[in-house]
Amino acid sequence: MKNFSTGNATSINDLSSDHNPVAFDISINSNLSSSSKNINITSWKTFCELIHNSIPGNPKMDTEAEIDEAIQKFTCCITSAINLSTRTKVISGPFRQLPKEILSKIKIKNRLRKLYQITFFPPYKRKAYKLQKEIQKDIETYDNNRWKETIMDINPEDNTLYEMNRRLSKKFIPTPPILDTDGIKYTPLGKANAFKHSLENSFQENPEPYCNLHINEVNNSINSYFNNLATSSTPDLISSQEVINLIKKINPRKATGPDGVPNKAIRMLTLNAVTHLTKIFNKCLILQHFPDAWKIAHVLMFPKPNQNRKHPGSYRPISLLSNIGKLYEKILLKRLNDHCYSNNIIPDEQFGFRDKHSCTHQLLRVTNKIVESFNIKHYTRGVFLDVSKAFDRMWHNGLIVKLINYQFPDYLIKIIQRFLSNRKFQVKINQVLSSVGNIQAGTPQGSSLSPTLYNIFNLTSLATTKSLTASLRMTQPSSHRVEIPDSLLKRSNPN
Repeated sequence: MKNFSTGNATSINDLSSDHNPVAFDISINSNLSSSSKNINITSWKTFCELIHNSIPGNPKMDTEAEIDEAIQKFTCCITSAINLSTRTKVISGPFRQLPKEILSKIKIKNRLRKLYQITFFPPYKRKAYKLQKEIQKDIETYDNNRWKETIMDINPEDNTLYEMNRRLSKKFIPTPPILDTDGIKYTPLGKANAFKHSLENSFQENPEPYCNLHINEVNNSINSYFNNLATSSTPDLISSQEVINLIKKINPRKATGPDGVPNKAIRMLTLNAVTHLTKIFNKCLILQHFPDAWKIAHVLMFPKPNQNRKHPGSYRPISLLSNIGKLYEKILLKRLNDHCYSNNIIPDEQFGFRDKHSCTHQLLRVTNKIVESFNIKHYTRGVFLDVSKAFDRMWHNGLIVKLINYQFPDYLIKIIQRFLSNRKFQVKINQVLSSVGNIQAGTPQGSSLSPTLYNIFNLTSLATTKSLTASLRMTQPSSHRVEIPDSLLKRSNPN
């Protein structure tokens, strides 16, 4: 049965036979999917006028609570302006624009059909039937010509070929019933909560064994650092022009986060709105604050290939964060990268998540080393390390203590600590949200800060690999390169 979004199936064990009847309990109050298509058309000129008139002039933002309130009002201004400047058009049939010649023939055919239904005059029926055949041929020719034009416009140098392949191969696959700890879940809410429970178990620190002595040392170092921090370093503030440059680089087609503010709306912000947003960012830097509104994610689940889709672990989560919060993250990311590059913190062996470095470079390098060793009759041995759930289980305090040890600015350490703490998420299935889940460990999925933070967290592993490489070099030449979260140690010798 189709178009039933909720229901339960129960086996009835009342018969002596081994064939039990099954009772289906289906909710008739479910929201059934409509066959029509709604298209939202936004007047961006009206949007800009509404934004310009509704943005507050110079609100007070001297405390974290006042910053959070200003962010909430700013978000409401944008969403309200979008709603007031958007109209919805309902498309009941296929959405395509036919030429005027074909549309005029369709009108004549409909008129002839109505005349026949009134008069039952046979020539009207014959003319309508003949015209219907002509219309079908014209539409077929029109569709073929459009398809040829589309094929001719495909360019392998840009993303048009990828978009065409995705459009043709993409198929909607409904989520089957999901196995949870207390049974099978059939409803969208039940499935969403089942995924939430699975993700909460993943977003935890690694279980035992671990060294309690080392954990206590790290925690004491962090507490001592913040307790003895008299005055924090003053951050360099950001200008409105820098915010405008960041806004120009965002992709307007990216999905919307929990706050409902699309990237397209951010790109259409007026100058006074950008100035107001710049003030919010600067106040967050001064007060070393990362707002809670930007720390909640809506998670979409996508099935992994060739796995049992009834198990929550067979799905890959994709997190949608606030697009405004992502701009603030990029401001912080620039400061992190500047400190890393100026102090040469990230070693040359690190290839993952770095500018002008890629997996292709490493693959070519490894291939060349193997070929070189083969030519001189040497064997090449490799050790590959794959860290399971590397990003999901990263130890927060382990990262903070490394930020302290590598002497990152005080304000930046405090903001990163708040960025990682008290993060929450909700799983979204068929527009239904699960209950709120907590993230206890790991770097936030979908955040632009996460790859760089994990690179910093992994510096100890890189140092260990370097030490092992140095000991191997005493006997035979070897080398190592790193792709986070994977590592490679190679050794070549004639034996």
